[in-house]
Amino acid sequence: MPDTGRPTDPDGLVLEAWGQGLMLGSLLIMAAITVCNMKKHILLHKLILAELVLAMANGTFIFPHAPVYGWYQSATAIGLNVSWALHNVIAWMKNRPFLSRRFSMFYIITVMLCWPYWVVEIYANFTYFNNINTIFLKTRPLEPLFRDPWWVFTTISLFWTIKREYNFGLWELVQISPRFGVMLISMCLSIGFIVVDLLSVLNVFNDSLPTGIEPFWKLSFIFKCLCDTVILDDFKTALDLMRSYWLRKQASGEILLTKPNERSPFPRRGAAIDDIEVAGRPVVAHDIVRSDKSFSVPRVVLRENV
Repeated sequence: MPDTGRPTDPDGLVLEAWGQGLMLGSLLIMAAITVCNMKKHILLHKLILAELVLAMANGTFIFPHAPVYGWYQSATAIGLNVSWALHNVIAWMKNRPFLSRRFSMFYIITVMLCWPYWVVEIYANFTYFNNINTIFLKTRPLEPLFRDPWWVFTTISLFWTIKREYNFGLWELVQISPRFGVMLISMCLSIGFIVVDLLSVLNVFNDSLPTGIEPFWKLSFIFKCLCDTVILDDFKTALDLMRSYWLRKQASGEILLTKPNERSPFPRRGAAIDDIEVAGRPVVAHDIVRSDKSFSVPRVVLRENV
């Protein structure tokens, strides 16, 4: 049976400690951002926070030595596996408004059907890292199959929906809400690291990485959580706000404040619209001073500039 204790090779120890530190620090920052922006009465926001908190402890198991190491690693892996399963529920809730009822039910039922696998994975993880058996070596390569297909579908579905129903170009989308652009980039990066993690599990990088050290799933998980944190609401709510604002921009052209000392609800001239909440604010009728047939991003004019 292979050595399953704390890494003793310097390269392996450094890589594992770096990966855990990166994951823990990222989750802490994202949890703080989530708390600052969440609305208490919205279940989706609470689930996103739970997803982050449940996985945090798994970023600290590098510290104990044997025999505590195996027990602590296995205990923290429970929260991590629950967080992975919860992530697919969150993805379903965010993408559900775009799905038919039948397909939506199929989506969430298949997610729930995978939960018995996670129970087996928790057991296999415990027995492996406590030197009882090696079932984990057979269940670990199956993780991507029970963890990631729903996220890959959600990513593809969102890109397709943006193109088909909203007629947004990606550059226009980033101009309206850079945070939405960050989410789309994070989606692509998470899928990229899913592929690399799968190759790592299949020993494609066997000669390049220290034995048993696989940091790529951590990077994929970080970018998945970033997608949930950057925009807390479901995709339809976020896109409808942006479409509403985009249509108003096409109709209005330029915005004029009614009072010189009043703070503008929109950025000053040349600034990007970087907040989905700002994009969704209503525009008062008397704020519109003239229309512009151009579909480019309008300038914001203050009274003192007139």
